[in-house]
Amino acid sequence: MGGLAIALLFAVATVPAQSPPGKPNFSGVWVLNRHLSDVPSQPAVSANSFGPSDQGGRPGGIGPGTIDGVTGRGRPGGPPSDGYRGDRYGQQTNRPEGRAVSEDLTSDLRNPSASLTISHADPTLTITDARERTRLFQTNGQQDPHQVGAATVVSTTRWESDRLVTEYDLGSGRKIRIVYSLTPGTRQLLEQITFPSGQTIKHVYDPVKPIRRH
Repeated sequence: MGGLAIALLFAVATVPAQSPPGKPNFSGVWVLNRHLSDVPSQPAVSANSFGPSDQGGRPGGIGPGTIDGVTGRGRPGGPPSDGYRGDRYGQQTNRPEGRAVSEDLTSDLRNPSASLTISHADPTLTITDARERTRLFQTNGQQDPHQVGAATVVSTTRWESDRLVTEYDLGSGRKIRIVYSLTPGTRQLLEQITFPSGQTIKHVYDPVKPIRRH
């Protein structure tokens, strides 16, 4: 792990983690459990993916798989911005904007990050993936814009009992729904993703290192 990643991890780990009474706190460092997760046998790589093409691994990550740049807002160590731009490499296509966003978002969500570092100080949820890209969400239901290629997709995040639910609005009534929860007993992080087609896949993350809680 590079110096930047170590510095970022230290900075996040020193932020007091908080969650509402009776709600789980998702703070910690998590590593993907490929055996229990719905992941492709090979990482998806295309000219429309976010970031450089991967060759068997992710810098600063553990093995293949990523959701690079999909919902990023801000770059660790970079200048402040209203959201990670998610610039795509390679030739652009002529797909309609709405279709492009849906396809790119769906493709990347099917290929989970090999690891996640989460700082949860409600109402702010900060998630950094294996490519050191950080996404910020507000858990009070307000709209959070995320750059996907040349377009912007809006998400809202809210509590449903002890689960945290994020919905990406793709337009025309189509949404991608992500539910975060902690599994009883093992305390693994469960990420369940439901696509507009109704298909649901799951990603399971094992706890590696808890973040200091108060």
